[in-house]
Amino acid sequence: MPRVLSTKPNAARFFDNISDSYLILYYRNPTTEERIAYTNALLTRRGQKIESAMGEARLKYGLRILIGIRDGDFATDDGPMSSNQQSPGYKENWKAIINELAPDVIAQLAILVFENPLVSAPEDENVANENPL
Repeated sequence: MPRVLSTKPNAARFFDNISDSYLILYYRNPTTEERIAYTNALLTRRGQKIESAMGEARLKYGLRILIGIRDGDFATDDGPMSSNQQSPGYKENWKAIINELAPDVIAQLAILVFENPLVSAPEDENVANENPL
């Protein structure tokens, strides 16, 4: 299957141990500049010390690329929450609510998109015998 190069939204599916269910987050592909900025933001230098800023970078850039949530995957005291303006559970501040109450979800999205977009696969005999050019 080819990698589709597109500006269309993507969906990431995670198993959430807290709700014991699968969550789907919708996100856009980060720009090249955002990928570079994310990598640069992971560590900061303070004088002679190098400190990790991984948590802050994950939240900042995860929020930037997050564009929606699946209806019903999150709920507040008022009931199910949605990022879809046509949904009865729509909350204008849905992203701020998730940032405040479920930052682990945003961090996991950043890890998936910025840190682990490619995963090594076992060697495939067919690939090993292909002519590279």
